[in-house]
Amino acid sequence: MKEHVHSGTYTNTLERLVKEMEDTQRLDELQKQLQEDIRQGRGIKSPIRIGDQDSTDDEDGLLEEHREFLKKFSVTIDAIPDHHPGEEIFNFLNSGKIFNQYTLDLRDSGFIGQSAVEKLILKSGKTDQIFLTTQGFLTSAYHYVQCPVPVLKWLFRMMSVHTDCIVSVQILSTLMEITIRNDTFSDSPVWPWIPSLSDIAAVFFNMGIDFKSLFPLENLQPDFNEDDLVSETQMTLGVKGSEDSSCKPIFSSLPETNILNVVKFLGLCTSIHPEGYQDCEIMLLILMLFKMSLEKQLKQIPLVDFQSLLINLMKNIRDWNTKVPELCLAINELSSHPHNLLWLVQLVPNWTSRGRQLRQCLSLVIISKLLDEKHEDIPNANNLQISVLHRYLVQMKPSDLLKKMVLKKRAEQPNDTIDDSLHLELEKQAYYLTYILLHLVGEVSCSHSFSSGQRKHFVHLCGALEKHVKCDIREDARLFYRTKVKDLVARIHGKWQEIIQNCRPTQGQLHDFWVPDS
Repeated sequence: MKEHVHSGTYTNTLERLVKEMEDTQRLDELQKQLQEDIRQGRGIKSPIRIGDQDSTDDEDGLLEEHREFLKKFSVTIDAIPDHHPGEEIFNFLNSGKIFNQYTLDLRDSGFIGQSAVEKLILKSGKTDQIFLTTQGFLTSAYHYVQCPVPVLKWLFRMMSVHTDCIVSVQILSTLMEITIRNDTFSDSPVWPWIPSLSDIAAVFFNMGIDFKSLFPLENLQPDFNEDDLVSETQMTLGVKGSEDSSCKPIFSSLPETNILNVVKFLGLCTSIHPEGYQDCEIMLLILMLFKMSLEKQLKQIPLVDFQSLLINLMKNIRDWNTKVPELCLAINELSSHPHNLLWLVQLVPNWTSRGRQLRQCLSLVIISKLLDEKHEDIPNANNLQISVLHRYLVQMKPSDLLKKMVLKKRAEQPNDTIDDSLHLELEKQAYYLTYILLHLVGEVSCSHSFSSGQRKHFVHLCGALEKHVKCDIREDARLFYRTKVKDLVARIHGKWQEIIQNCRPTQGQLHDFWVPDS
């Protein structure tokens, strides 16, 4: 029965049931007719088969009265999906464009071994190099001395591209152990090696991410382009690497383990070397992470490592107050779908002060965008942010959003009429948008503790939510999306009431908060 369910309604399931009932009735009639023919000795005639192409229209289709019945009682259940749609970020056909596990060879890096272990590895083939690495030879070789940069780069690239998940994890363990030990050499005049922005872009580009997805905004670009990235990386691989790099794709599905291993290592690098990246590079790395997180196949994977890296990157920004507005405006441009933008907001960790600040400011910017409001300066003070929400809430009435969509559709198609089915589709979109906007309102208003001085703002917000959103929703058993939005309204209203109760005013402030019954 499930295979007949139409995405969006139960219509086809009901239709199938009615159709089966009609088929059963016809089969019963046909059986009686055949039995009567046999009893009278007329033999078996050629019966009309159910579903035959020669059947009449009445037999093939449903009766009009049944169609009207189904139309009247069909239920719309998934107008507001639980998960964001995501985007296709990884193109597996382009994976392995620069290098793969078979073309990466430590002997081609220009590295000259000094110790016995280094000379042993350099004498070994590609497969044996990986074996010696995963069996602890490298960690023992660099227990008391700095690991050369070519070896670290080779490990970083091999970890990102090796198709065996266990080997990739083992290389990550080796790389992290060596990096931590390098950091303990306090007498060393140089910082431990961390991958540059181009190194990071190269491994993700080699996994199948297009360069435009790595750096999606025209006004925020690195000091290298795609050609520079490919040529620079291939130069470090040597002649063999560049010759053999045009092989078949190395990944046939999302390289989840490789992605997370790279992110984990970057989390370590940004932790032990906070000054390793400039603010402009950190901005590009944050935008790269956000864009990657929109990959459709990552929707069901907890991105805890992404969030840990984001915490370090935000913490390492030197000029934070200046960069917050720029970062909000940039993240706001990473997707055009409202639900994707909500996902990006919710990806920001809210258990640090900078994370909460970015989450609130980004929510305000996205609300402004979705309501077609002219962008204004982002308020820094929490009470100003809460007061701005009142003006936005007034514009979130579902009926008003629907009117805007109808007018926009008429402007796009002036010669077409808006029938009932199109109007219903636009209403679904309006409630979907209201749902996203309300979630963003919740992100601004419920992400931190509040003082008693902000209590009056929440009293006003509760009134606006009741008047402009809740009272505009007329629930219908067939239109489940209305109930879903109203349920969210109730949850937000309950949270605000809790905040109002916890923000106990002083005796002198009581008169400011008293609101007479209307």
